[in-house]
Amino acid sequence: MTGSMSVPSPRMQTARAVTQPRKAPDPRQRPYQLVIGSSWSVRPIGPTARSERASASHVRAFAPQTDTDGLPPTSVPVPRPEIGVLVPSSRGSARPADGDAVRSEAVTNAVRAAEHAAVDLVDVEDHHGARAASRLFDAVWGRDATGGSILAPEALTANVHAGGQVSLAQDPSDGRVVAATAALLGRDHPDGAVFLHSHVTGVVADEGGRGVGRAMKWHQRAWALNRGITEVRWTFDPLIRRNAVFNLAILGASAHGYAEDLYGTMPDARNRGLPTDRLLVSWELTAPRVRAAGAGRSASPDIDALRGAGAEVVLDVAADASPIVHDSDAPRKLLRVPEDIEGLRGRDPDMAAAWTSAIRATLGAALDAGARLSGMSRDGWYVLSRPAGVQELAAPR
Repeated sequence: MTGSMSVPSPRMQTARAVTQPRKAPDPRQRPYQLVIGSSWSVRPIGPTARSERASASHVRAFAPQTDTDGLPPTSVPVPRPEIGVLVPSSRGSARPADGDAVRSEAVTNAVRAAEHAAVDLVDVEDHHGARAASRLFDAVWGRDATGGSILAPEALTANVHAGGQVSLAQDPSDGRVVAATAALLGRDHPDGAVFLHSHVTGVVADEGGRGVGRAMKWHQRAWALNRGITEVRWTFDPLIRRNAVFNLAILGASAHGYAEDLYGTMPDARNRGLPTDRLLVSWELTAPRVRAAGAGRSASPDIDALRGAGAEVVLDVAADASPIVHDSDAPRKLLRVPEDIEGLRGRDPDMAAAWTSAIRATLGAALDAGARLSGMSRDGWYVLSRPAGVQELAAPR
């Protein structure tokens, strides 16, 4: 998708902590939620809820309400925000001993990322916001009416009511929705541990360079930790280099498996006619590596140093952009993916298909055999290690 997309401002709640708790918040401040002590959630103050101020007066926030479904955001007067408070939430589970500090840190990182991207982050509460998220997903992925929605508004609404996450990023200048994410509660099959499955995150094309996607993920981390969830999982196409760098290097997530053609045939412009091979990702939200990444100290492997220490290349990019596969028994293996596989898929589908076969035969086969994906460089190199290998990532910087 090119250009920006104007999406009506949905009815939803947003909140931002203010540094002077006894003052009404400034409506010009970007909305965000502060997490202090136990688990908190937003509840607007109405005529029957004024008495709750005293019990939570140390934290205040605002929650603007708009009912503009079906109208361009620029044609609707922006209402003055309604004052609200943060109150203890009944949701949440056991937290680590230092959970308060980690959650506070997560919120700080999320606020910083939102301010850097110049967006308002809001959590969808009803079908108005769900409809805006659904429209954005379909527009970003090029899903037309014949293929059905990626996630229908009613499915997103049900997910919210079931305790899942649906969040939007809005441009504060005009209320346009520029990104959305949807995540479902999951339960691990072997041990029953609860995690958040981040099913889809989309950013409109013209907004990708300002850090909106990064703001959405750090917001998701704060959202999950606030509810006692310490792991987020998702999948991504291993051939899309920018996503691999973002997920593994910038966010500090780790890949723990490879799935061939996970979703089968998909009727959207990005995936139509392609196998949907995916890397399975785990984001351990309290891990030191993730905490360092949240503070801007991401880790990346030194490829030249690894080569000097005996790492061998098993997959590389030829001058004509085709894949070159090598056999190797080295304990550390290096695999490079093309800079723009999406462009290659449009120009040369046969070569793109050869890349799918090559990544399956190298990265997929190695992970299935028990190898560990221990790093991702900014210039597109995966690092594979034997299960007993040493962590390949350089010190965070």
